[in-house]
Amino acid sequence: MNNPKPVKHAAAVLTAIAIGAFLATFNETFLNVALTPMMHTFHINSGQVQWVSTAYMLVAAVTVPMISFLYRSVPTRRLTTVAFIFLLAGSLIGAFSTAFPVLIVGRCVQAVGTGMIVPIGMNLTLLIAPKGRLGTYMGVVSAVTLLGPAFGPIAGGLLLSVSDWHLLFFVFSALTAAALVFNVIFIDDYAALSQPKLDVLSVILISLTLIGIMYGISTIFSQSVIVAILAFVIGVVSAGLFVRRQHQLDEPLLDLRPFKDASFVKGIAVVFIAFMSVFAMNILLPLYMQNALGFSALDAALTLLLPCLSCVVFAPLAGSLYDRYGFKHSLPISLLVMAAFLLLMSTVTGTHTAGVQIALIYLPILAGCNFSIGPTQSYVLDNLSEDLHPHGVTICYTAIQTAGCFGSSLYVGILSAVEQGRLAAGFKSALAVTGGFHVSCATAAAVALIGFVVALSLTWHPFAAAPKQSSEQLS
Repeated sequence: MNNPKPVKHAAAVLTAIAIGAFLATFNETFLNVALTPMMHTFHINSGQVQWVSTAYMLVAAVTVPMISFLYRSVPTRRLTTVAFIFLLAGSLIGAFSTAFPVLIVGRCVQAVGTGMIVPIGMNLTLLIAPKGRLGTYMGVVSAVTLLGPAFGPIAGGLLLSVSDWHLLFFVFSALTAAALVFNVIFIDDYAALSQPKLDVLSVILISLTLIGIMYGISTIFSQSVIVAILAFVIGVVSAGLFVRRQHQLDEPLLDLRPFKDASFVKGIAVVFIAFMSVFAMNILLPLYMQNALGFSALDAALTLLLPCLSCVVFAPLAGSLYDRYGFKHSLPISLLVMAAFLLLMSTVTGTHTAGVQIALIYLPILAGCNFSIGPTQSYVLDNLSEDLHPHGVTICYTAIQTAGCFGSSLYVGILSAVEQGRLAAGFKSALAVTGGFHVSCATAAAVALIGFVVALSLTWHPFAAAPKQSSEQLS
């Protein structure tokens, strides 16, 4: 055991956490607008260039389960510094890459940093939040994790308008270097270390689980169906073996006891559904605006800018209200709002006011996400014992990554399937895309409605949805 340092400046530490979480999630979508220019630079096809995103996603996913072990084994400042060094090193490799394999290596190195930064930040947030303010603190982290992926294509599009894709890596390297310095100044060794033993077989099994499931989900609609199904089956079988292995160990890599709590499982389901929606809309809306409405990439990004910036207001507000009143009423309402406006989004057509309609409808969808994600994360994690916090965070963030993968694949797959069917029936391209977009949004609305039912069951009991420190407020 070590002697953890006391937290003297919680606000500064939270700022460092928020900066890191923003950069890590921002980097997930920052390069999306650069995929076509990369195809031209390296003379590759669309299937090959997708590995810029796919490899990144898979490596980040495999890294996350290691954090519960590393957080309890490595001093906090050293651990966060190493995470930022991975992010910086990968960015520099990408910036100077002249061959596609080198670029992929850079993205994989970046992904290790990303897979470390956000869960470490969530663990630190649980540790430093003053009594009765966890919702507010988690709201700040939730805001940046929603804002980052949404803002990435906007910034990327602006930079590409003045230079080539290498500039994106150079700019990100500079931002990461500044965040690294901020981290070294304000993050100290706050976490207690218990020096757990690392079970290598568990690492192998969870890696096969996440790679198999996420690769299968992400490629089922775009590549070989047989390969995707095989990968998914390997992932599911590995998951079963992983669970069995954890029950056999005195010190499991991932303690699965949180799953014995029905409220935890329901809360994770709500977070999963909400993130499915927000990640999918980040892809569906630009596709629809560019391919059906004729927007440029930059115009599409700017249309979504104001709704995305609203996260900075809504998420901390949702957290503050959770700290005071819990979320017995606000959580079901937020999911119902999401469902209603996703359904409304499915009616938007190619009129001259379509951009305004999309922005106005997307705003309450994001508000619903903010009022569901941050408070629910606060509730499920705060109700775990302190020794289970690292494991709960790992489960939660793994669910978030899987939700992004599953939501994007499902909704884009539906859009593509409907589009191809309409093209075969003789529809014009814009109308075919519009039909696919409408069906995808309607499906997302139905999934959000399922989330509403889960939220009702989570908040059914008088004290179930109260913050841990003030459950009497709902009596």
